[in-house]
Order: sequence, then structure tokens, then C-alpha cells
Amino acid sequence: MFPQVIFALSDGSDFLVVPSAHVLGEKAFQVRGTIGYHQSSCVENEMHDKCDRRPFVSSLRFGLLSSLEFGVQFGSTVSLDVKNQVVQAYNFAPALAIGARAFVESSEAHFYSVPKSERKGQTGEFYAVAQWGGDLWTILGGVSAFPAMDADAIAPFWGFEQCLGTPKLQAAYEGFFRHGFSHHNIGLSFKPVSAFQISAGATEFYRYFFTDKGDFKLRSKNPGAYTGYRTPGIYMSIAINGGFTPSMQSRKAEVDSLKKQLAVHEKDLTFMRSRVDYLEMLYKDAEPNANSDYIQTLQKDFQEIVDGYKADAFELDSLLAKEQILIDRGMAAKRFIVREAKNKELAKENRITAIRVMSHFPDPIFLDPLAGLVADNSDDAVAREAALALGVINTPESRKALSAVANQTTGIVRETVIEIMGSL
Repeated sequence: MFPQVIFALSDGSDFLVVPSAHVLGEKAFQVRGTIGYHQSSCVENEMHDKCDRRPFVSSLRFGLLSSLEFGVQFGSTVSLDVKNQVVQAYNFAPALAIGARAFVESSEAHFYSVPKSERKGQTGEFYAVAQWGGDLWTILGGVSAFPAMDADAIAPFWGFEQCLGTPKLQAAYEGFFRHGFSHHNIGLSFKPVSAFQISAGATEFYRYFFTDKGDFKLRSKNPGAYTGYRTPGIYMSIAINGGFTPSMQSRKAEVDSLKKQLAVHEKDLTFMRSRVDYLEMLYKDAEPNANSDYIQTLQKDFQEIVDGYKADAFELDSLLAKEQILIDRGMAAKRFIVREAKNKELAKENRITAIRVMSHFPDPIFLDPLAGLVADNSDDAVAREAALALGVINTPESRKALSAVANQTTGIVRETVIEIMGSL
């Protein structure tokens, strides 16, 4: 996997300025040192001049519980960070994190040579951030709050990062926007082993220009710019990562593998549910004529549905709700409905109501019984209702079942089957 820590100063992201949702793993740590160089406006001997800036920032970060991260940075003084990843990235869902950084002083402001008198405004940052991406690219967006800042205390930010190369050597570009300004960095990262990484590149690289004579020079569009935010610079960063024991790495790989298998297991769950329904049927439906409380409850609830359809002004929504409650009782209830439809000793309205329930809540186990009822010439009304039910279900399997018994029908039932097949 590509190293995601090229421009990091304090939070392990690829972004030098904005925070990210990335956190270290359980009991993992990172020690980092970053040195930069840029030339910005200054006052020397009471005259405006250009001064060389060589800021240095070091950090120690530690992960806990695979979602919580603590950091200690040192620029001109010690500062503290904390971040919690509240949601991990999964498929198209982004990673989400909340945190606070730049307590007591902003390491970022020190790196960009912001004067100490102005750093208070960038101290004490609270943020929330969402992050999408993979090995080659990252998109993030969020909002920062600076209680000590006089203006623009609430600042949205967003950015994009693109990586090209191999896990050991890669080039990266990052662009991000905050406080009304866009920033662009480029860099190279070399990672000979997993525990060590060295990176170098250019900050605000779009501000590099050639002179009129063709000589390469560091120059800013704004000659009066006095911080590294508005002047081009270079940097080098060295990071040491560790903390994962071989057993922990193995467990992390196992968890990642299990996540990839979730989609497959969801299909298996569907099969398992059908098996549970079948076992329920064997237990509760072993004797069709059993006078158990379960069967009596099914008969009572089903009779209420039959009586509802017999009413002069029945409420279809209410009946459908009762049918749903009946069907939701599982495989035994479905087998009960099939028996009611096939039982020639029952009143015709009971059989027809059972067929209607099958058409309202289609299930593969209903297809063969319905086809058998269509082919049974002993009761044309029941056979015609069964043909209509297969037409309402209207799946390739139901159409095949209806077609298979079409030649076994006569009279009004045959006409109904022909009409249904012609309209499907």
C-alpha cells in the first residue's frame, strides 16, 4: 500500500495544512522531523529586505484502540493534538473524524514562518473532516473552528491528493483550499522499508519562476509576502513508524479479509434463513391436522381475512396488513396457506382467499401448488383464481408454470389462461 504520510507535520495526512481523517492503528507510533526553506519579506536594519527562513518541526504520534490518536509537536514550543476517527471508510462511505490540534501553538504557523505575534489566531483548532480515497488518490473536506481568531473563525476546507509510483517510490501532488487561498505542493517519497520513510519536495510550487535571463529562481508573485503561505519553498521530511507486532499485523490483515467476505456471507445468510424456515416447518407442521395453539392461531387469523373479503365494503389496506402479519410467521404459515387453497372440503371463499394471499406475497413454494390448482378441473372458480394469481406474480418461473398446465385446462379456465399469457 502507498505511504499516506508525505507532507505530514502533525496528523499523518498527506496535507500539510488541513487535517485529515487518517489515524494510526492500535499501539502504532510515528516519529517525524520536517525541515523547510523559503525566502520571504522581512525588516533588517529598519529596511525591508528578503530573509531566509529554515523552519523545523518535529512530532510524535501514538495510536490507541485503532480509532484514537494523540500527538505532540515541537516547533518553537510544544503543542498537543488529539483526533478520533468516528467512522471508518467502507466501500463508498467516507472516513469521518473529529479532533483538536495546535494546542499550545500552531506547528503549521511556525513551519510557514508566521510571526509569533500573529500565531495566536491559528492556535486552538477544532475540526471535523470526511475523507474518501484509496492507494492512489484522496479527497477530503471539512470545517475548522478557531476560537481565538478574530475573523474567519469558522473555515471550511477541502483538498485533493494524487499519487503515482510504487509502494517504495512515488511522486505526489496535493492541492487544498482554506481561508480564501489555494495551496499546491509536490513531492517525492522513498520508503525502502515499512518503518522508514524520507520525503522531499516543494511547497507552494506554482510560485516558482524563471528570471528574464532564463535562470531558475525562487520568487513570489507578491514581493511583500512575509510568510511561507505566499512564497515558494522546499522541504525534507524523515519519518520512523513502528508499534505493530507481527501478531497484530496478522490480526489486522485477517479483519480486512473478513470485511471483503461480508458480501459473500450476506448471500449465505439468505440461504440460512430459508433453512431455518424449513426447520420451523418440520417442527410446527409435522402433523397438518394438529390442534396445536400455533395452528389454531393461524386458522383464527386466516378466517378474519376471509371474513374481511366477504364484507360488502372491505378495506383492502387493512386486509393486506393482516396478510403480511400472517405470512411473516415463516414457512409453516406459508404451508398452511397452501393447504387451505388445496383443501376441497373448505368453503370456496376460503380457498380463493388463500390463493389471493399467495398472489399478494409471492414465494417460490407457491408456484407448483398454484399450477396444480389451475390444472384441477373440479372447481372452475378456484382454478381460474389460481391462473389469475400466477399472472399477477408474473415472473419467468410463474409464466413457465402457467404455460406447463395450459393444455390441461378447459372452458372458462382455458380462456382465462390464454388471455393471461397473451397479455404478459
